[in-house]
Amino acid sequence: MVAGEKPVEQKEHAHAAHPAEKLSILLIAIVSLIILFNQFQIGQVSGMLVAGSSVSGGTTDKISGGVKLDANGDIANDVIKTLIPTGVPKDYGSEVGVSFDDPVTSLTVLARLDRAVATNSLSAEQKTRYIDIDSHISCEFCCGALGAVDGAGNPSCGCSHSAAIRGLTKYILTNHPDWTDEQIKWELTRWKAMFYPRNMVEKGVALVSNGLELSPEALNDRDLLKKISSGNTGDIGSLPNMVGGC
Repeated sequence: MVAGEKPVEQKEHAHAAHPAEKLSILLIAIVSLIILFNQFQIGQVSGMLVAGSSVSGGTTDKISGGVKLDANGDIANDVIKTLIPTGVPKDYGSEVGVSFDDPVTSLTVLARLDRAVATNSLSAEQKTRYIDIDSHISCEFCCGALGAVDGAGNPSCGCSHSAAIRGLTKYILTNHPDWTDEQIKWELTRWKAMFYPRNMVEKGVALVSNGLELSPEALNDRDLLKKISSGNTGDIGSLPNMVGGC
């Protein structure tokens, strides 16, 4: 260095992130957003159910037949009392570890029953009942399948809601044969209301407002609201049989 000459300052260069490092950061950000979104969704569902439970005092008892509610009463709350139960379901709740107060966890538990109870383990009579029950109830709010099973008893949809319907049906048929088909249909319908509270309560309110009974057949009619709006109430509950797969 020449005497008297000022030293040349070295510029610091920022370390450029490696492409793999950038990708890792991006993936972490995406996963974090997904987790936050899922927590928000679960919170929304749980909030709706807690709100319903506070006014419902819903029963865990089995239901049979149609339920007639007063169209001049507090329709929304009366429908919630019928469709949104609270507490541990009688007969099977403690056995399998589910509670109406925790629909998110219970959904996972019930869906596992679909694999735990093999369809080919059912007797001929049980399988006939299984097909009759589950071909007339679907998770229509998230998929297009007409039923949880087709006419041969094969799964029509792979979502957890449909699996929960199939799993609970098979469990009750094999472990609580005293339950009637109507009682099982009601139980499945109430669980469906836990999974889709807004949609199912809307259906219930529409039925009561038009002087009609609440029943599994009516509540699981995919075209219920269209039939009511068109005045075709006499055909409510006429569900098609599920044939073929989806």
